Amino acid sequence: MGRRVWEFYRARGFTFPGRPGSAPPLLAQHDWVHVFGDYGTTLANEMEVFALIARANDDPHGFSLLAMVVSLFETGYLRTGAGLFESAPGQLERAGAAVRLADAMRRGAFVHTATSTSVDFLTVDWFDLADLTVEDAQAHFGLVPKSDTSIAAGSVGPWQPGGISAFQWRAGHAMAELDHTEYDSYGASVE
Repeated sequence: MGRRVWEFYRARGFTFPGRPGSAPPLLAQHDWVHVFGDYGTTLANEMEVFALIARANDDPHGFSLLAMVVSLFETGYLRTGAGLFESAPGQLERAGAAVRLADAMRRGAFVHTATSTSVDFLTVDWFDLADLTVEDAQAHFGLVPKSDTSIAAGSVGPWQPGGISAFQWRAGHAMAELDHTEYDSYGASVE
């Protein structure tokens, strides 16, 4: 799983945590959930990730993050959030978006550990799981697959067409150019 997160960062031109210009630690935690949950990085995918996080965690703080994302990407009430996101209202009005959000919450409802039915994915030590395959990490937490309805509604993973934003595609190309390497999206492309 650690390798897939590394590819996730490289494809999108993200700066690795702890380096200048990197995302705040909480956002770095949520990047693992993109890979773990099989969600791309468009705005609709962000809503799916935070819906999964919110429903998996019985603590109301998990739900407050989903409320923040809805405020950013649906109502536009918030102008910025979590240190990196900017307002882009109207995302739930897009065809299939509500179905995708509901399915992410359904998946979160089934998540568990050996000792709890509540999992705070933003406090998981993902480095302890980095040697697992994504599938084994999903099995570890009991993550069920996406529904066929959600997939038909446009839910894509980080390695599929539509699983990366145009901005991230350009940033990944720029990072590869700076590193004098060939750009690899690992299958992701802009829709």
